[in-house]
Parts: sequence; C-alpha cells; structure tokens
Amino acid sequence: MSAVLMIVLAACGARLSDAERLAGIRALGRGGGGGGSGAATGGGGTTGTFGGTGTTGIGGTGGTTGGTLPGGIPTSAPAGGNGGATDTGVTGNQITLAVASDVTGVQAGLFKSTFQAMQALAAMVNSQGGIYGRAIKLLLLDTKADSVANQAAVRQACDDAFALVGSMSAFDNGGASTGEQCGIPDVTAITVNPERAEAKNVYPAEPIGPHTFAIGTANYIKNTYGSDVIQHAAMLYLNAGVTRVNAAQRMKAYKTVGFNWDYVQQVEVLEPNYSQFVQKMKDKGIKYVNFVGNYQSIQKLLSAMDQVGWYPQVRDWDSVAYSQNFLTVGKPADGSIVFLNTAIYEEVQGNPEMQLYVQWLNRVAPGAKPDYFGFYAWSAGRLFMKVHQMVGPKITRKAFFTQIKTIHSWDDYGMHAAHDTGNKVVSPCFMYVKIVNEHFERLAPSGHGWICNMGGIIRT
Repeated sequence: MSAVLMIVLAACGARLSDAERLAGIRALGRGGGGGGSGAATGGGGTTGTFGGTGTTGIGGTGGTTGGTLPGGIPTSAPAGGNGGATDTGVTGNQITLAVASDVTGVQAGLFKSTFQAMQALAAMVNSQGGIYGRAIKLLLLDTKADSVANQAAVRQACDDAFALVGSMSAFDNGGASTGEQCGIPDVTAITVNPERAEAKNVYPAEPIGPHTFAIGTANYIKNTYGSDVIQHAAMLYLNAGVTRVNAAQRMKAYKTVGFNWDYVQQVEVLEPNYSQFVQKMKDKGIKYVNFVGNYQSIQKLLSAMDQVGWYPQVRDWDSVAYSQNFLTVGKPADGSIVFLNTAIYEEVQGNPEMQLYVQWLNRVAPGAKPDYFGFYAWSAGRLFMKVHQMVGPKITRKAFFTQIKTIHSWDDYGMHAAHDTGNKVVSPCFMYVKIVNEHFERLAPSGHGWICNMGGIIRT
C-alpha cells in the first residue's frame, strides 16, 4: 500500500482557497496520502458538529449489564469499583471519546462514515452497559477540511475527552503538535500527514508511515501479468502537492522490481480533457496504468478510455476506488483491479467482525454504506476497547500508552490485515479485487485471506 510522504504547502488549511483545499482533499487518494501545511500555530477556527449536537452518547448509561463485549471486554465494574474519575474525560460511569473528522467543507460528507462507525461502536458498547461500568460518550468534532479547525478540535479533545478515536481529516497536521503536547491518546483511523503520523501520541488503526512502502502489490503485478506489461507502464497523478510526491515514491519503489515508466503525466484537479492523456498512452503502447488521485478522477480517465474504445491491459487503482460510488461510472470500470488491506463487504457473511460493524451501523445510520474509512474508524474504536481491557478499569492516559505500544499484530478480529500498531508499521499483506459486471469480486488470493509473501516493507 502507498505510504504517506512529506509535502509542504504555501499556507495552512485555513488560508487556502476552496480550490486548493479541494485539491488537498482529492489528493488523499486511497485515504493515506500526505498533504497540507505545517501545523497551525495560532488560534481561530471552530469545531463543527454532526447531527446538530457536539456531543453524542448513544445507548445505555453504563454499568447496567454484566458480562463481556465482543472481544472479551468486561462491561461491569469490578467488585472494588472502577476508580471513578481516573483521568481527563473519565468519570465513574462515563468515558468521553472525541472523533475529529472532516464532515462539512468543500467536499461535504468526506469522512462522515468515521462518525457513523464510532456512533455504531458506542451504541454497541452502551447497549451492554459500557466498559468496566462506563458508558461511551462521543464528542463529534467537524474539522471542515481545515488545519486550524483540526487544531481547535484537538485542543477541545485535549480538555474534554480521554482520547481521540477513529478520526480522519485531510489536514490532520493542524492538531499534530497540540495533541502531542497535551498527551492525549490518539487512535486515529488513518493518518494523512507526516506530522500526525509521527507524533508520539498517535497510534493509528492503519499506521501508514511517511518513510516506508509495502512493495507486495508491485511484485503481484509483475508475477501475474509479466515483465512485458510492467515495461510499458504509465503513472498519472493529480497536481495537488501530495499526489506528486506519492506518485514519485510509488514509481521509485516499483522500479526496484523492474517497472519502466514510459508515460508520466500530471493532471490538474479540474482537468476537463482526459482524452489527450488516453491518446498519448495509446500511441506509446502503454499496457499498465496507475493513477494517484481520487476515484472521481479515475472515473474521468476510464470514461475517456471508453470513448475511444482503448484500454491498457492492466488498470490498477488504489483502495479509494473500493466504493459503490466508483461503480457509478458503469461499464468503463469493468476489468479494473483494486488493491486493499481490508476485508470486503461482498464477503460479509464469512466475516463475523464485518457483520458486527454492519449490524450496528444499520442501527445508528440506516441506509449507510460501509466504506474504507468507516472500516478503519470502527477498527480504531475496537482497538481502544482492547487497550482499555489491557489497562483494566482504572484507566489513565499514561497506562493506555504503555499498553498500546505492546500491540504488534492488530487486525480487528479479521476486519483487515494485521498491522504492527506498537511500532506503527503497516502490514505488508494485501488483496486484489476486480470489477466484473459493475460489481467487486475477489481476485487474489482466491478463497479468502491476504497475500503476504510478495515482499515486505521497504524504506523510501
């Protein structure tokens, strides 16, 4: 999977034009690209809300039901009590968790699924009485695709919540130093910018780092489609800072296994004419194409290919293309392959953890469609639960950090490939799906599971 790389923009998120912010958002690609500016240092900005309220506690009141939650986490306080108000955001019957994600802004609803996933998790926990007798109260903070808003949200979380859990923000660098300085545990869904990824208080559910790259996908393409295909490769990327750097990193990494990039093309975010790129690739005899960008841009490229009736042999897209919305492009998407390190909804019947997530998602947000960001926000919530169990009822931020650092294989009970959380190293494992008749189907490995023997993590 692609890694996050350092990129410095001219100004922080709050000072960018709407077009520049949109470029930053679209540059996320699969949700793991870097972007944005250095951390905002001033005040200003506001934290938003979701559903009309800034705090949401869903379900019961905590401490009402004995037993355990999925994963074996105790619901009731022990005989000696849970310690009461053990740290910031903690009382005897409630623990406050903050979610700081982009929900409004230039691309409305961008990471709304992270709010929904954490609401689903809180509903599940609270319906059983909480964790060690404490209900989960959610502080939902809209970071508005803005680095200063992100900083303000993290500041509020520092003061009012025990931890940040399940967040996803295009300009998460805004609150990086704020969170590190206040010492709040930050179990984010997926980090976007290097400053957040490398902050000492941050332990993501998907720990993409700025200096490493999982090379297995490149080897899979080489072994599956042959050396002739990879000798005639094309890379397109959005002109949005981070995507330029991520594309360069990917090309460099793929060259180590023999890829030759015959065609490299920067694409403007609002580019109206994709047919020019298609014609040039056709003229050059391109057989493999990759595009570092958002799924909407990939759709435009596919539509342009369809208009001239030409497709390269291999169309290889990032995980961002694993979306029901991507399929709306119709037949031009057929034949595309998409790499993932999560389970897929199409196999929900064989994945108990996916079933659990979908069950509670349907309760809090009927009609919501599971997506990649929601998968990892749910995983972040489940990781928080696991670490809480390891700490015990008398939870403190210090004890939380001590325990999360010891987790070196976290797969959320089969929801995704196993990452080394404690060392913040992403898994080398992956799978490919293929779009067939406008539906996602597992391609490799066949049956179930992941490909983990195609190469590890290389330094970039």
